[in-house]
Amino acid sequence: MSARTRRAAALLTGLLCLAVPATPAHAATLWDGDAAGGTGVFGSVECEAPGSLVTAANQDGHGTIFRYTKPSGLIRCESRGIAVGGTRYAFAPDATYWLGWESQLSTVTGDFVVWQWKSYPNAQQNYPLIMTVKNGSTRLFHVDTAATWHLIWSAPVAAGQWRRYALGIHTSASAAAGWVELYADGVPQTFADGSTRYAARTWDSANEPKWGVYDRDTPESDAVHRIDGLRVDTAYPDVD
Repeated sequence: MSARTRRAAALLTGLLCLAVPATPAHAATLWDGDAAGGTGVFGSVECEAPGSLVTAANQDGHGTIFRYTKPSGLIRCESRGIAVGGTRYAFAPDATYWLGWESQLSTVTGDFVVWQWKSYPNAQQNYPLIMTVKNGSTRLFHVDTAATWHLIWSAPVAAGQWRRYALGIHTSASAAAGWVELYADGVPQTFADGSTRYAARTWDSANEPKWGVYDRDTPESDAVHRIDGLRVDTAYPDVD
């Protein structure tokens, strides 16, 4: 090949490289709570025996899932916080987080908590956001600094039914700056005030997510909460 031919070939190769855009690298998920990683993906576990938080094989195509079992007589079986690279992750104020998960409950009677955005320590808001299940309805509340519960969303749920939730939280100690968004089964949800972005104070001294079962008022009830597809990231598409 002559020098002129080599130069022409190099020029053509360069032009082709310019014509084909580079594929952007996909950023890693902030937290992948795949049950295949075991309970070490959580910051800690609050589940006394005979209650249990274990990984288990599911029978309906979900593969390995987390199973929270709260037997009669116990108040809670919950995970608290998340661990990234083996270290407990510290959520930050004035940031946006999206949390995604799939949920299946053994019972939807009574009144119990299945998720919390819990404040630690010395909080004005014990839990700025809390999701409960009461008598066949999943309910999302905002709880203000006066400990007043504001029901901002609800939807029917059945025992044994898998539901997918993606919850967006912009963390702020200001009610004017903080906000919440919610998708259920991939559909954006409208809140009680008619908005799809609910303005609220969402940050206290520090906050962490808790999944599982908490039933202080009626601890004699049994409940099993199966959870799959846990993700935390900074944008909705990455956790759906």
